[in-house]
Amino acid sequence: MTDENQPDNPNEENFDPITDHRDWSAAETELGCFALARSKGKRLVKIINTKKPSMRFICIFEDYPE
Repeated sequence: MTDENQPDNPNEENFDPITDHRDWSAAETELGCFALARSKGKRLVKIINTKKPSMRFICIFEDYPE
């Protein structure tokens, strides 16, 4: 492959709110994700930076193991 075909960041995850079935919320900052997790009583497992102004950070949650 040439450099033109390489993605800018291969580790960057594309997020589609329609097809993603995980428990998620959008936040303006990464710290907002932590606050949302605390208020939901869930564990924050991933933060996705979409670089889009409307949904800058996507916070992925899951329940704490019992």
